[in-house]
Amino acid sequence: MLQDTRTRGLAHVHQQYRPDIDGLRAVAVLAVVLSHAGFTRFSGGFIGVDIFFLISGFVVTNSILGDLERGEFSLRAFYGRRALRLAPALCIVLVSTFAFGLLFLFPEDVFKLAKNIFAVATMTSNIYLSKQTGYFDPGAAEQPLLHTWSLSVEEQFYLVLPVILYMLRGKAAVVRGAVLAACGLLSFSLAILAHWKGQPGAYYFAHFRAFEFIGGVLLAVAEWKRVAVRSAIFDTVFVAGAATIVVGVMGASREDQFPGFGALLPCAAAAAIIFAGRRACLVHHTLGNSFCSYLGRISYPLYLWHWPILFAMRRLDFMGPIADGAGLVLLVVISSATHRVELAVKRRRWGTASALRRFALLPLLGAATVAGVGKLTDGFLFAYPRTIQDNVKWSGTALFDMPRAKQCWSQVGISSARACTVGDALASRRAILWGDSHAYHLVHFFDELGKDRGIAVHDVAFTLCPPIETMSERATDPAFDEQHRQCAEHNRNVMNYAVSRPDIQIVFMSAAWQNYQNLARGADVKPNLHGFMPMQLESELAATVAKLEAAGKRVVLLDDVPMVPNSLINCGFYNGLLIPYPKRECRFDRSIAVEQHAPIAAMQSRLQARFPDIQIMHTYDVPCDRASCRLDFDGLPIYRYSDYHHLGLAGSMKYYGEYRRKHPGELEAMGL
Repeated sequence: MLQDTRTRGLAHVHQQYRPDIDGLRAVAVLAVVLSHAGFTRFSGGFIGVDIFFLISGFVVTNSILGDLERGEFSLRAFYGRRALRLAPALCIVLVSTFAFGLLFLFPEDVFKLAKNIFAVATMTSNIYLSKQTGYFDPGAAEQPLLHTWSLSVEEQFYLVLPVILYMLRGKAAVVRGAVLAACGLLSFSLAILAHWKGQPGAYYFAHFRAFEFIGGVLLAVAEWKRVAVRSAIFDTVFVAGAATIVVGVMGASREDQFPGFGALLPCAAAAAIIFAGRRACLVHHTLGNSFCSYLGRISYPLYLWHWPILFAMRRLDFMGPIADGAGLVLLVVISSATHRVELAVKRRRWGTASALRRFALLPLLGAATVAGVGKLTDGFLFAYPRTIQDNVKWSGTALFDMPRAKQCWSQVGISSARACTVGDALASRRAILWGDSHAYHLVHFFDELGKDRGIAVHDVAFTLCPPIETMSERATDPAFDEQHRQCAEHNRNVMNYAVSRPDIQIVFMSAAWQNYQNLARGADVKPNLHGFMPMQLESELAATVAKLEAAGKRVVLLDDVPMVPNSLINCGFYNGLLIPYPKRECRFDRSIAVEQHAPIAAMQSRLQARFPDIQIMHTYDVPCDRASCRLDFDGLPIYRYSDYHHLGLAGSMKYYGEYRRKHPGELEAMGL
């Protein structure tokens, strides 16, 4: 259907150079960079991407219209030119980011990076990232290729636009404009609907962004071959557009509707500037000057490099005003160098087939190979020091990841006593372990305790579920409604099971108590996330203890494990990397743990005063000495990877031995 170009060279389409458009690109990329770098005055700089989309629609449409008019349009040539334009700089950035990942990231994160690289190569990075994090979520900072979502959106759009323009060739401008406007209106309507429905990931999707490109497409169609006439009125249009962008960069926020209404003003402003660009005198002294036009010419490398550099600076803890300045200088220098590579590639005459093979197929095969090797080698684990390999083995997973969890963890009904009993299975003394994940991650602990003290322990733990018979009426977050209902049913089942079985003598109760305790004060107190009011957890726990004791059960409360400060999460893993910078002391001050635990200790003391037969097992201070709390046992991290409160396999298996050393006579004193 379209012209065959197997024998034709990959000619570059030369259009009249528009320095004002390069200047607008410079404004857009600077807005994005300064916003992502954390400059609060430019908090709305993310609208630079919307401006880029409109510019792209205008420039690319002009190129396609020129080819169509000359009868030279070919999809193969079009995609060959795009590969030649985009791939060299992109490949340099992807390879560099991957190399940084091998040096400074954990295996799991390197594998995620490899998958993201493959998504970039297949033009689906936006889809991949939509499943990882929201664009404005805190977790977005942990995505080294977050910014590549926009590249995939652009390429997905250009899978469709050339075909539409080809089908509309020869039609009157009014017809072309009407069809394209209808497409834009459809995209805009879908974006509004997605926002209204709260559709997750809508920010990333091409069909919700297409109207931004189409704004530029419509402008190109309207302006095609139109003679520009200079007039002072266009200076006013230019100033109005520029002022609108400045206000947007300084005032737009995540609360505005993006994509949707929030994108209309910056796109309209960019369209006004492009429209006035050939007609306004001011343009040549502002956006059209040599500095702005140069930044515009390197805007693509600037955009590609800015986020990986910011990610690297955060990872290396290189922060502060001096670091920000150095980072910006590095960004400009490395982007300029990358631009030189782009120019060198473009100067060579490429055939369409050669360009597609070298700059589309080979990068795709390379990305697929990297992702495949990452999958087969647990995130390139073979490339890491032995210390990291051991850490991943013992702390990269937890009991929740093991096969027994499918039968024993988070079952609404009572889990199988045969499959889910640890300790001395033949012992006459029998117990249940009731609680949430902070009960289940101690299964190894209770296995050793049971074998040591002659107790069979049946674990009946459930996620996000404190060991109380009567839960709060409902969670405050609707997302937890089903889990909350299941937890309430589970706890009723456990209570009935415990009181109806005379062979169950002991009830061990463990939970992340502070997650459920509501410490709010004042007249306007509201339920917490799990629906508890102040003192409600304690009163329900007291009622549960009273019923268990009335049934002749012995109640033992565990006082939990310390929570790791955010700054020390993965500390032991960091220190074992190929380049462990910055080196960290994997300890935190004991006073932090004491302050954190004080409300729980007070609650348990009050319960013990009310129910003298309750016993407290002191597991909380096991990793702590008089001055500090450590994060490893014998060099292996206590906590699961990227987790601040769940034990990893090593922590779970070693916790009982450490507990016995910390409190050597406690179990004997308790009569266990």
